[in-house]
Amino acid sequence: MTVDNHIKKYFSCKLTSGGFCCAYNTIYKREPGSRVYILNDGDDLERAVFFDRLIKNLSGYSLTAFNPFYDDGADGIYIENLNTYILSDGGYNRIAPVIPGIWEKFISISGDKSYSPPLKEEIILRRTKENGHYKKACEALKRASFIREKLHSEVSAHLNDDKAINFMRRFCARTFRDEIQSGTGIIRLLSSATPLGIHTHYDTIFSMCEKTVDIQDETGFAAAIIAGVIKDYAANEKIPFIMSPAYFSGVIPQFLIFPATGTAVTVSDGNHILPFEPAEKISASRFINGDAVSWEKIKILIDVENRLLEKSVTEIYAGREERFAASAAVGDYSDTQKAEENADKFADLLIN
Repeated sequence: MTVDNHIKKYFSCKLTSGGFCCAYNTIYKREPGSRVYILNDGDDLERAVFFDRLIKNLSGYSLTAFNPFYDDGADGIYIENLNTYILSDGGYNRIAPVIPGIWEKFISISGDKSYSPPLKEEIILRRTKENGHYKKACEALKRASFIREKLHSEVSAHLNDDKAINFMRRFCARTFRDEIQSGTGIIRLLSSATPLGIHTHYDTIFSMCEKTVDIQDETGFAAAIIAGVIKDYAANEKIPFIMSPAYFSGVIPQFLIFPATGTAVTVSDGNHILPFEPAEKISASRFINGDAVSWEKIKILIDVENRLLEKSVTEIYAGREERFAASAAVGDYSDTQKAEENADKFADLLIN
């Protein structure tokens, strides 16, 4: 199942150097008047069919889709026009107790199933193998994060911190001087290690922002400092923003979106390269004494980091294959027709 290109997309979860990360606690904003519906049954195939049908039934509405890291299907959506969330409480997204509260309604996709004992054993075995591959992927990301720290230490001694910070403060004052308003920052996952490599929802950045400022830095360290200064400035001035953290940190931004200003700040490095021309470019090298940096050692570290990232992707791919095999094994039990019928009924309930 593929989500339409015009829909804003985020990852609801991803694997990181710190383990599995679910962003449901930042997806649901707890706004007054918002409605929240929870999917709490159905297998993977039925959920995919349900969301696919529901999204088609809601064409014309402003939608945000939340994708799992192992495919591009939706396991949650937000309907902006109706201020309504439909979230999946299954698989890797466990809502309670991440988001406490009383839910309006639990949605039933299909009835309970009684699997045969051998099939239950196969499902358990497949899921155990899947989780094992994901654990190995996290370990590879953790090792890549360690290499990234060594990479940063090689550059940090030659970074002019004061020059970078002063430049970005002037940049922030100029860029946001007329846009300050009461707001806070939230975390959304725009970039993730997936079975097909590092993937970023650049279409979401492009659709939400009229202006993109790209901080270009092959090593990523100076750019991380600069992006952090922008994030701190926005937080202090109460400018609302959406932050997508880098894989090696939960606090260092890879992407920043400022919806009120129509501005996006991105960090381009070896794994994140903008597929469109930004309105403004900032070269991080201007803040580094390049003559003093051992670029040969930097290249070696980057090569090691990239190999570890590739290993994590390979493990994620293997984990997804086990998940798909488990879904195929219960295929005869899946009632996709019932899932579509319930999606039609639910869409009619929402609209009318």
